Amino acid sequence: MFVANLEDLPQGKGRVFKIQGKSVAVFRIDDRCFAINDICPHQGASLGKGRLKGFVVACPWHHQQFDIRTGFGPDGGGYCVVNYDVHVTKGQVFVCLKKRDWLSGE
Repeated sequence: MFVANLEDLPQGKGRVFKIQGKSVAVFRIDDRCFAINDICPHQGASLGKGRLKGFVVACPWHHQQFDIRTGFGPDGGGYCVVNYDVHVTKGQVFVCLKKRDWLSGE
């Protein structure tokens, strides 16, 4: 599903979109984009409003961290969030809400 033009996404920050009833945080790093569930599983804060450092976003409430490429915590344990496939085509950003099998990557 189309969410935005690449040029409209802030560099190194998140932006939240409602896609098919789900809150999805989309992050732009250079010309690549990543998408995760926007809701922190700890206490429900918006991860799209969190601070991004490299590929890790910190929850704005309690600093729980998530790798935006995988949805897992940077240490591989603890809480995790769903991540979604993102495709950038001709400057347009598309997010696919189909969940991937984290074991096979499909």
